[in-house]
Amino acid sequence: MAAAGMKPYVKLASTLVVVGMGLFSAEQIGLGRFAHGTTHLNGVLLSAMVLVPLGLVATGAVIFVYGKMRRL
Repeated sequence: MAAAGMKPYVKLASTLVVVGMGLFSAEQIGLGRFAHGTTHLNGVLLSAMVLVPLGLVATGAVIFVYGKMRRL
């Protein structure tokens, strides 16, 4: 995932993005299985399942941009 010569902010940003995308994929698989049944999820849980991965990806992007700007 992260090469040995990468800067720390790039490692952190890439880790956050990869974890966020992984959670998003797990959410899509899980919701796909719930769609066929009569099980309903709580609205707060459903919102958290969407917002947490998006927040991780956005945080990774902000850290990368901030790190790039600071290194210039």
